[in-house]
Amino acid sequence: MSIQGTAALSYSEIGGEHSMHIQCPPHTRLQDYLLSKDIHILTACGGRGNCGKCRAIAPEARINTMDRIWFTQDELQQGYRLGCQVFAKDSPLEVEIPD
Repeated sequence: MSIQGTAALSYSEIGGEHSMHIQCPPHTRLQDYLLSKDIHILTACGGRGNCGKCRAIAPEARINTMDRIWFTQDELQQGYRLGCQVFAKDSPLEVEIPD
């Protein structure tokens, strides 16, 4: 996943893997929030969920049809979602974006 730009977000490194941790505000689409912070995730399909490139980990996010197409049941249980499809409804949503 390609992440570009800077924002007041936290980053971690575990076992050589880098991740960005985000709290997406309520009533906000994750992709829109990231763009507002000048952070660009790879969405070759333009955010329609057709390419599967924008992997994110958001266990509390709703699982939609495109998530079921791109991820195994085990990955869905681990919280994997398509970042372009994640929407924080009535409360902030914790999201991790692996590098």
